Amino acid sequence: MSGQKTILVLGTNAGQADLIRHMKDRGWRVIGASPVPGEPGQAFCDAVEAINIVDLDALEEAARRHAIDLVYSISSDVAMKSVVALSERMGLAHFYDSALVDLLDDKAALRGFLAEHDLGPVPFRKLAGPADAADWDHFPCMVKPTDAQGQRGVVRVDRREDLAPAIEAAVGFSRSKQAIVEGFLDGVEISCNVLVCGGEVKMKVLSERLVHGPHALGVPRGHLVPCDDVTEANQRAALALVDGIVAALGHRDGVLYFQMIVTPEGPRVVEIAPRLDGCHMWRLIRAAEGADLIAMAMDCLTGEGAPATLPNGGEGDRHRPIRELMFQQMAPGRPFDPAAFPVPGDAIYHEYRYNAGEEVRPVNGTLDVVGYYVRERT
Repeated sequence: MSGQKTILVLGTNAGQADLIRHMKDRGWRVIGASPVPGEPGQAFCDAVEAINIVDLDALEEAARRHAIDLVYSISSDVAMKSVVALSERMGLAHFYDSALVDLLDDKAALRGFLAEHDLGPVPFRKLAGPADAADWDHFPCMVKPTDAQGQRGVVRVDRREDLAPAIEAAVGFSRSKQAIVEGFLDGVEISCNVLVCGGEVKMKVLSERLVHGPHALGVPRGHLVPCDDVTEANQRAALALVDGIVAALGHRDGVLYFQMIVTPEGPRVVEIAPRLDGCHMWRLIRAAEGADLIAMAMDCLTGEGAPATLPNGGEGDRHRPIRELMFQQMAPGRPFDPAAFPVPGDAIYHEYRYNAGEEVRPVNGTLDVVGYYVRERT
């Protein structure tokens, strides 16, 4: 096709498959980059480069060889660092810059930024090892790698004697070999998907995040729009907190994914990612709000369209029917059997991530997603 544009998508897993299919529907040529053979998104790519997504030199060589016009990714913090760094190298359009991506990728740096701006501060400390937490006295607390994703190395600690091994484990999962200990936040988990374009908030959709119990701490089992178990006052407070953070970051164009917990003291941020989430939330938002977040984000990034502002920013009517996105999950390392995960008869959308008999790959290593569906909650 004459004049056809080309995008390099970093990663080809199920999350990236949503972006890959969208860009194919736009008429773009799609080059995927992943060293993992057989990932779901590869079936939709025009070509796949077996490159580690952190290898900037190899990515640049492939990008120039394919004469790409854009590089992007969703659902992966690791990929977003490379997306922005490679775009900066090559002078391509991109959201944010490496400094902002580094800030949001470092949980301790983000905690410091929020405290500096009085945006729901939480007690925390950055750690290189257990000795750095010798006088830590906030229990229960959470220990996390500063820069890992997918709940790897994230544990709740209730007793001082369990703190040191938790820190050592978290450091082991961290790319920078750093961990963070922070006050435990107790309450309902919520998320907020935000799109800023032209310096204006175009979308700001709050959702309730359903999580498993202690056996799979922090691992989501689904999402709801609108929220069900959050008061209107706390929803307003959460949206005000999001507004304050977007303003403190300078109303820069791009997508942000907030994870928060509604504590007795009000909403507090858990983390913020400079990307679309990895939970296919755009499908839930489309079912609930009638707007396609991937399309809006790519309209803004490519300049091929002007994303409309959702009425009331997408905050919506909190009393309308609830839509749910629910995951079908199982422990990794065993073959997938679709008969064990039937498709709900009232599903608006359903997708399996594996074919029958394929071994489920470890992602969080506890309960990994093998399929998901969107429907109206009953």
